[in-house]
Amino acid sequence: MDHLVDYSFPSCEHVEGDAIKVYVRVRPPSEGTALTDGDQGLCLSVLSTNTIRLHSKPEPKIFTFDYVANMETTQESVFSSVAKSIVESCMNGYNGTIFAYGQTGSGKTFTMMGPSDSDNFTHSLRGVIPRSFEYLFFLIEREKEKAGGGKSFLCKCSFIEIYNEQIFDLLDSASAGLFLREHIKKGVFVDGAVEQVLSSAAEAYQVLTMGWRNRRVASTSMNRESSRSHAVFTITVESMEKNNEIVNIRSSLLNLVDLAGSERQKDTHTEGLRLKVSSVTSGGGFLSDMLSCPIPERESARFCSLLFLGSG
Repeated sequence: MDHLVDYSFPSCEHVEGDAIKVYVRVRPPSEGTALTDGDQGLCLSVLSTNTIRLHSKPEPKIFTFDYVANMETTQESVFSSVAKSIVESCMNGYNGTIFAYGQTGSGKTFTMMGPSDSDNFTHSLRGVIPRSFEYLFFLIEREKEKAGGGKSFLCKCSFIEIYNEQIFDLLDSASAGLFLREHIKKGVFVDGAVEQVLSSAAEAYQVLTMGWRNRRVASTSMNRESSRSHAVFTITVESMEKNNEIVNIRSSLLNLVDLAGSERQKDTHTEGLRLKVSSVTSGGGFLSDMLSCPIPERESARFCSLLFLGSG
């Protein structure tokens, strides 16, 4: 089971419900682990699109979320329920972040990217990230047609990996570790990260494929285990609209994140360098840090600002 959490930051008068929403996706049993006693062997039951029952002892517990995707939910349905409105908000100038959180093997990468052994992002199992920029460019073309040439867009993207408290550029495999910086106008940003200009979903596919391959190579040749690293694909959308003598410029960020596994150190027997990753994602501490962010100087707070505030 993995969690998808999205954040959008419009002003209060535009918020429909909570700005923070939590979604749960229940993954099916892995191949070779078929249940011998049917549903009785499951640790939980999906009661509705908002509710699950955990078969805990001595008493079962019921939990309510903004949305619950059961084992039969398709990739397309997950995108429509979780990410579609965030992409639309991004078109309206609001920053948004969607990240998948859960233990290694719970389905985070499958949900966000697609099958981990594939770098083809045009098949039916493609995840939230490729579907997001497909929908984004559909909306951009629709807006341009509506405006009749009076509105233009500039889209850029970056793709970084965070491992052992270091930031690596997945679009520049030769680069050294990057650093978070703060700017009075730009806010928190990754200094030196390559930004690729995009004009279509097809170009975004190419960038995503290149970064995905670089992540795999680093996992093998540089011992950067992808299951112990965060991958952050960021799309910057800038629009310019001319109305008589007035020029309106709008900018927003969409962060799409595949987090490292959330399991605790004692569950994984992690030691040495890999403890640095665990210090970021141990248990629910990572979520707590990111949601509270009380100390601006902390790296977790700066990372929080990068993902959820950006330059907004």
